[in-house]
Amino acid sequence: MRRSHDKSPVREGAQTADGEEDLVEVCGERVRVPGLKGWLKAIDEQGYVLIPDWLDAERTRRLRVALRRDVNPIRELLPPHHTTVRAHNLLAKTRCVDDLVADLRVLALAQGVLGYKVQISAAVMFDLLPGSKAQPLHQDDSLWPIPRPHPPFLFNTVIAVDDFTKANGGTVLVPGSHLWHDQKVRQPPDVETTQIEMKAGSLVGWTGAMWHGGGANTTPESRMAVNLNFNVAYLRQQENQYIGVPREEVAKMPERLQRVLGYQGGYSAAGPGMVDLRDPLLMMDKIRFGYDVNDPAMPKLGP
Repeated sequence: MRRSHDKSPVREGAQTADGEEDLVEVCGERVRVPGLKGWLKAIDEQGYVLIPDWLDAERTRRLRVALRRDVNPIRELLPPHHTTVRAHNLLAKTRCVDDLVADLRVLALAQGVLGYKVQISAAVMFDLLPGSKAQPLHQDDSLWPIPRPHPPFLFNTVIAVDDFTKANGGTVLVPGSHLWHDQKVRQPPDVETTQIEMKAGSLVGWTGAMWHGGGANTTPESRMAVNLNFNVAYLRQQENQYIGVPREEVAKMPERLQRVLGYQGGYSAAGPGMVDLRDPLLMMDKIRFGYDVNDPAMPKLGP
């Protein structure tokens, strides 16, 4: 019997209590995601949602071990203070976050905010070392020069690998600021903030228009997190996934992750992302200079 607080996705047809879970289509699968409507309501109203126990203790432990093993040796220390570790392009450096990027729950959240065609924009490890300074408040969707107001096109998530506290630099947010389309970002004390405190394994997600920043780490311990940002499929990703992730690594990935990486068609057969009016994933091994679309081995027309 599933517990009422179990947030794992359930395929359609599984027995569940009325009203316990929300049915949604994610990457062609019909699944029930417990709590989805409430999460999306929180994002719509305050701009963010905090979901405890996103990962269980064992998965969180394995994630922490794998990141320190695979990514820590090739990390970068950001100037000017060199106390914040940042490792971008995680999907080219480790396989330990594949399931996090392709998680049906996080994709359901991203689709609920952005629409049904989403892709990973950036997959990043952050590790705040002792002495890390606070980030200025900013909006991540300002990376794309699109005038405000505009529909949401970016959805940010942060998964805590270590506990987040006020002392160790828990993320700082300005609730409601995702709706302040006519205002430029201001800094404290000119604006009231909230600082996220959450246990390892928890997730906080917010829209790209939210004013936010990392806090300062005043403790003697580091604080690690994974940042997964998704955007609508017709925008260029923050990280260039097609160059950044080696093609031989893409070939090893399950199809859902390949799609989320960006190997998906557009909103129509001729939409952004297509190759010769065909599914780009089916065309990956067909492209040679001077290739013939009339070859019988070519995929059929259409997304």
